[in-house]
Amino acid sequence: MSPSQIAYSESDQHTAEVPYRVHFYENCSQSPASRLVPQATIEIDEIDGQGFHDRTHASPIFTGPCVAAIDEDGRAIGFIIYDCDEESWNITLSYVVPEHRRKGINTALFYALCDKAIEQGNVFSIDSGTHAKNLAAQAAFEARGRTKEFIEYTFRLKDEVVVEEPTAEEMRMPEYLVERFDTGSDSLKFMQAFLNKKAAEGYELHQAIERSTYQWVLIFRKA
Repeated sequence: MSPSQIAYSESDQHTAEVPYRVHFYENCSQSPASRLVPQATIEIDEIDGQGFHDRTHASPIFTGPCVAAIDEDGRAIGFIIYDCDEESWNITLSYVVPEHRRKGINTALFYALCDKAIEQGNVFSIDSGTHAKNLAAQAAFEARGRTKEFIEYTFRLKDEVVVEEPTAEEMRMPEYLVERFDTGSDSLKFMQAFLNKKAAEGYELHQAIERSTYQWVLIFRKA
């Protein structure tokens, strides 16, 4: 790997199960993350447009800059590819391999990207988009402090496959919930009681994002 392929900075991160390093690359196609791009695009296509909103118009070969999580064996386990405009950066593709999801890797990559943009000085926002039905992505975006700026409408020229209508019970019960939770200084036992309460209401924990020592953002998914 040549120095020209690695841009700016790198830092060490870890989860409870896997250590990794955060690397910035000037060209994703020349980085370890490039091997994950086909896998990422296939998964997004398989869920029928519930990934990033402009994937159908994007090339499967990404040559823009990226930030990636690299494990001890030098393999990418997650990445964010982005475009750099003068005053805003746009996330074009974001992905974490299935076995390492819900471990805060995408969150760490996003905040590393934010730090880099702040360091550059002239960037005012980092923008991203997702499908209107991808409530999990929307919940994760909002948990990280992203705000909804606009809604895009599409006029379909061809019929799509008819999706089965949700039941009345499903309509009453949102698919995802975002809850902010403070564990206090004693222990995590209060969080476990809260999780048990949500489980009784029909929700399972989808992702836990630590905002500070005792403050968490919990994303629940309908069980």
